[in-house]
Amino acid sequence: MNIHSEREVKSFKDSQLLSRLMSYAAPYWKMILLCILLSFLIVVADLARPYLMKIAIDGHINGLHKPMVAVASGDAAKLETYGGSTAAWNGQDYARLEPEKAASAVLPEGAEPRQIVSIGDQEYMIAGWLPAQQTEVTLAEAADGDRARLSANGKLYDAIVMDDEAIGAFQKQDYSGFTRLGILFLLTVVTGAILNYLQSNLLQFTGQTIIFNIRQQLFRHLSKMSMSYFDRNPVGRLVVRVTQDTESLNQLYSQVVVNLVKDVIFLLGTIAIMMQMSMKLALLSFAVIPFLAVMTFWYRSVIREAQRRSRVILSRLNAFLAENLSGIRITQLFIREQRQWEQFDHHNTEYYRAGMRGTVINSIFQPAIGFIGNVAIALLLWYGGASVIEGGITFGIVYAFTHYVRQFFQPLMSLAEKYNQIQTAMVGAERIFDMLDEQPAIVDAPRTRSLPKPARGEITFDHVWFAYNGEDWVLRDVSFTIQPGQTIAFVGATGAGKSSIIQLINRFYDIQQGSIRLDGVDIREIPLDELRRSISIVQQDVFLFTGDIASNIRLNNRDITDEQVEQAARMVHIDEFVRDLPQGYGTPLGERGVNLSLGQRQLLSFARAIAFRPEILILDEATSNIDTETELVVQDALHNISAGRTTLIVAHRLSTIQHADQIIVMHKGKVREIGNHYQLLAMRGYYHRLYELQYKDQKPMQKAK
Repeated sequence: MNIHSEREVKSFKDSQLLSRLMSYAAPYWKMILLCILLSFLIVVADLARPYLMKIAIDGHINGLHKPMVAVASGDAAKLETYGGSTAAWNGQDYARLEPEKAASAVLPEGAEPRQIVSIGDQEYMIAGWLPAQQTEVTLAEAADGDRARLSANGKLYDAIVMDDEAIGAFQKQDYSGFTRLGILFLLTVVTGAILNYLQSNLLQFTGQTIIFNIRQQLFRHLSKMSMSYFDRNPVGRLVVRVTQDTESLNQLYSQVVVNLVKDVIFLLGTIAIMMQMSMKLALLSFAVIPFLAVMTFWYRSVIREAQRRSRVILSRLNAFLAENLSGIRITQLFIREQRQWEQFDHHNTEYYRAGMRGTVINSIFQPAIGFIGNVAIALLLWYGGASVIEGGITFGIVYAFTHYVRQFFQPLMSLAEKYNQIQTAMVGAERIFDMLDEQPAIVDAPRTRSLPKPARGEITFDHVWFAYNGEDWVLRDVSFTIQPGQTIAFVGATGAGKSSIIQLINRFYDIQQGSIRLDGVDIREIPLDELRRSISIVQQDVFLFTGDIASNIRLNNRDITDEQVEQAARMVHIDEFVRDLPQGYGTPLGERGVNLSLGQRQLLSFARAIAFRPEILILDEATSNIDTETELVVQDALHNISAGRTTLIVAHRLSTIQHADQIIVMHKGKVREIGNHYQLLAMRGYYHRLYELQYKDQKPMQKAK
């Protein structure tokens, strides 16, 4: 089985994924609700700006020529029903009307319609209202003093010639209006910026907190997984799950969820304002939405698969990279740099192509949305411009509409990015929940039994059968008993099943048949923490963590004091070496302890095992990689640390286990011989044969003497 070929991830429905994702956000609902409230306020500020521009254009820039109601100066109270500011000129007070309301307006008693019109550079006030502000007006009779007659659409109007002072009386309210609108516009900008800042910080805090919790859960879950899980999943793949897949959710929590709500509020607000200003222009602008829907459904159908494939290839790339960086010495030793580069190039090219596919899809979707939005603006200018000329609507409405249409399509244009983030998050969520849903193969039994305190260390294998895969048996009907305090050695050819026995005692794997008992209790009934607390292992391949020497001995267990750390080091004869270092037990170690020799690392692992004071000590090929001088030190250390505790030793060097109380000889998954060193030699069986093979080169030398 190629572990770099990732199995198919379990498929989830979007509703299932969203439900589980929202469960992580539930504890922070108050923060999210506050962000949504801020979004509502931000939307109000954003929507207000184009409307303020519309008021500025129609109410003040073009306000001079709007229809007006005039009353005698003493009747100014009659104008209060029209709202807004008034102007006083020529013994009358004037209030402006919106052009679309003029036709249906009911004038109060004594009020008269008035309107200012332009002919060339001259302004006139006519008695009446023009059908539309854009109506062509001509001079019917030459001005006689300050009086004139104007013609519009075949109708004659009495008019008064207005000088600059008169015009200034009417424009005074426009200047004050511009001041108020400018202040309001600035307030909306400043308020929107402050609210966006607060919302962004709050969202990032909430999102990062949720992602922190998810990573914590993932790491805790991985720590409980059985060894068979790590046999199937390379480190690079798991790193991608815990880092990049969780990071893909960050955008979902810190941006997408609240911003989608914000965009929906914004779209609804934009639609409401556009329909209120002009139903015809609004419906015309929305005519392109069916095309938008088609593009969105197409995008949805292709981007999820593109993101899923990209994640799978990225996991494969990271797994390959982690494996090859760990084995870089082997690569250089056998001059395989070019071949490994070719394999990396293959994985990297696949990832590049997968990424480019997503990029191409986005490069089609986002410009398409922009094109559809520009088509809507073109339709708006075509129809709205004609309507302004015909007098159906004002220029301010068309101007505001162009802004609202752009704002309407802006969140839709960003949908490509948001939807891409959503799909990336969904793919990441699928992979995360697939990992979380896979339960450990080794768990505590529903009803557990505790060991006596302290454990005696009696171990019994009773007709044990075990296989890693199916019925490819590694151990076949293995039975033996180890008495408390005994030192037991396991020997045999490679693949005989020695290390598998060690893995089973720690319950890294469960057996298929038979039972393994510790102090008479089946280890499947003992709580895992309690079982493994009673056992310490020193392995052939020593793993040291980044940190100092003391932390590698105690493994951050605060119950182990500095004195106990030093005592463990003295027992394995490494204390003197450590004290000679510049920083003593605080000396930092490189990755996997590269600044220590192999023998020093091995002795450090012995000290670690002793510091935890186990009742059972297991040495799995612990001396196979060290020199003879260090082996003598280890042998002496073994006498110290095995005293009073059950000790199991797996070894190929028979010289290291001759002192064992019992030696169990394994062959092809079965126990072939049991006895001490001298008894087994006397049997002249498998053990004798192994002994002969290891010491045959020494016999001629002995005879020569």
